Amino acid sequence: MRRRLYFLDNLRAVAVLAVLLLHTSICYMVAAPPWWYVVDTDVSVVFTVIVLVVDVPVMSAMFLVAGYFAAPSWRRRGTAGFVKEKLIRLGAPWVFGVLVLAPAVTYLSYVSRGIPMPYLQFWATDFWGPRYQQSVYWFLGVLLALFLLLAVAIRVQPALGERHPAPGAAPWRAVLAVFAVGTVAAAALSPFFGLDDWTSVGWLFLVQPARVALYPAFFVLGIHAERQGWLAGDGWRPSTRFWIPAAAVTGIAYLALRVSAYSTAVPVRILGAVLFTAFCVAGVLAAVAGFSRWGDRSTRTWRTLADNAFGIYYVHPLVVYPGALLLVGLAIPGPLKAVLLLAATIVVSLAISAGILRRAPILRRMF
Repeated sequence: MRRRLYFLDNLRAVAVLAVLLLHTSICYMVAAPPWWYVVDTDVSVVFTVIVLVVDVPVMSAMFLVAGYFAAPSWRRRGTAGFVKEKLIRLGAPWVFGVLVLAPAVTYLSYVSRGIPMPYLQFWATDFWGPRYQQSVYWFLGVLLALFLLLAVAIRVQPALGERHPAPGAAPWRAVLAVFAVGTVAAAALSPFFGLDDWTSVGWLFLVQPARVALYPAFFVLGIHAERQGWLAGDGWRPSTRFWIPAAAVTGIAYLALRVSAYSTAVPVRILGAVLFTAFCVAGVLAAVAGFSRWGDRSTRTWRTLADNAFGIYYVHPLVVYPGALLLVGLAIPGPLKAVLLLAATIVVSLAISAGILRRAPILRRMF
């Protein structure tokens, strides 16, 4: 039996905390998206930089980790058990999140701007029209679809679910494939979508078109890495000496473009797609390298965060945006508001996850 890779659990937990940092920072960034739930007047370019940097690798890292643990889950449960487990753990929370939680969170964009519309009227009209979105729950829908596609693929070709270490296999080919897929897809869509644009796919999925190929690419990379025996035992692991500097260089180049020259011009968007994907790939592998070297431990704090990562992710919109709304009129500096909001969101979300979601008889089956 292989030793559990605690560093991947810890990486996923920190990625969730980074999502909380991202969503907190958007409330205080310069030129926040016009549709954002709550936007404070105390803005700072510091939060703009945080948003631009954190937004790039964080979700891709979560898809990579999900892909890495997908096939082992199938081996333990078989196809029927695997599908059932994913429908319970992802499908039910996704549907409830989209139908109940996302409308409530989105309604705050009206409350925070003083737009007079009763909630039920908003839910029945605007939410299912121009304001439709899935908040953070889009991730659950996309991830569920990837798991179900994997189950179908394994059903057709069972060998895809088995480990198949290949001595001497070149990891750079798989990494280069992810970069190529992400770049080509984003460049092809650049005449129609920017890096931050969202769109719905038949109301079922909500995606960012410029990034839509990256997430399944990282998911497949995770599956491939587990099959090849990477990250475990003597298997290949990304080097901190290469990937951390690579992430720094590509991140600086991407950030420089976004703050100085990014526009709707197609050539600029194509360049943005190249730099975004390069930074994303380097950032994810730098995170894997760093955690595998310095974060492969199982302390009480790490286990608590790892065990509650899903719950924290799921409930945090119900904490961070009402909290941001309460702080709007407070006469303290924006950075202090952001720090207080982030700390409160982590503590309250963790308390809800550990005290309710992972204890209630039905909910604990999901979380």
